[in-house]
Amino acid sequence: MKNQRLSLEEFEELFHDSFESQEELLSEYNSFLSTFERLDQAAVPELSSRRKAQIFKQSWQGRPQESSWFLILLDFFRKPALTFAIGIVTGCILMSVVMNDSIDLAGTASADELLEVEHTRYSQTYKGKIIDDFYSEFENPEIVVEKAGETAPEQRTFHGTLDNGEIYVVWNL
Repeated sequence: MKNQRLSLEEFEELFHDSFESQEELLSEYNSFLSTFERLDQAAVPELSSRRKAQIFKQSWQGRPQESSWFLILLDFFRKPALTFAIGIVTGCILMSVVMNDSIDLAGTASADELLEVEHTRYSQTYKGKIIDDFYSEFENPEIVVEKAGETAPEQRTFHGTLDNGEIYVVWNL
C-alpha cells in the first residue's frame, strides 16, 4: 500500500478503549487499511477547466450573502486608521474620566505650603498640597526617596493609608 494512513501503534493509541481484545483491534485496523486502499485505487476522472469554473461559481453563489452584524462590525474595526483613531479617542475619554480630579497647575497658590521636603542622611520625604491633590484617594500621602548607602541607587516609594489609617499602603514608583 502506498499511502498508509496510521500505523498499528497509532491506531491502537487512538482507539485503545474501544475494543475488548487485541484480535478485534487488529480486525478493525485491517478494515481501516483496506478501505483506504480501495479509495487509493479508485479512478477519479479529470475535470475540465470549464467544469471547475462552474463548480466554483455555484459554490460562490451558494454561500450566504447576508453577513451577521458581528462580521460587519469586525470588518469595520479591521481598518488600521479607524482603529487607531478610535483608540486615541477612547484613551482621551478614559484619561479625562480618571483625571477628573486632577491637579490644577494653573490655579493660584494658596497660603498652604505646596510641597514640603524633609531631608535625612539617606532619604528625602515629599509631602504637601500637591502630593495630597495628586493622590487624593489616599490619606496622609507622601513620597519617599531612599538610598541604602551613599553609592546605592535611589529607591522611590509612595506611602499612604486607607480606611481611616487601618490599611497602610507602600507602592514602589
